[in-house]
Amino acid sequence: MVDRTAMLTAAGLEVLGTRDLAGDLAPTEAWRRVISGTARPTVEIPDDTADADDRVDAEWRELALRHGVLADDGTFLISPPGPGAFTAPWTAVRLTDHTHLARHLTTNPNEPEFVTASADGTVILGVTTEEYAVWLVIN
Repeated sequence: MVDRTAMLTAAGLEVLGTRDLAGDLAPTEAWRRVISGTARPTVEIPDDTADADDRVDAEWRELALRHGVLADDGTFLISPPGPGAFTAPWTAVRLTDHTHLARHLTTNPNEPEFVTASADGTVILGVTTEEYAVWLVIN
């Protein structure tokens, strides 16, 4: 079993606790929206790019700020990858100066996968690895 707290801490996040819902949104529904066959990327980063992890992190941060996933104090909700990701509660976290999401939130090397949400669940920002690219999906 994946130790979610250890994974999030390794990614440079400050873990604040868990929540079953973001507004009315459970992690299960957020994952479904991000990996749906009808989902389309807001940003697509080729997975063979030398600095793909850094680009994913930079694009995630920019989209999270622009769309309101990040609160003013740098907090947000996250569902990391791994067994039980769909049914585990959201984890409330805060960005730090050492946050590197794409490098650490993966079940396979160089394949970032995670879903983030605003505290009220009105905005979802997911990162998923597709056949030849990493997709950042706003929903």
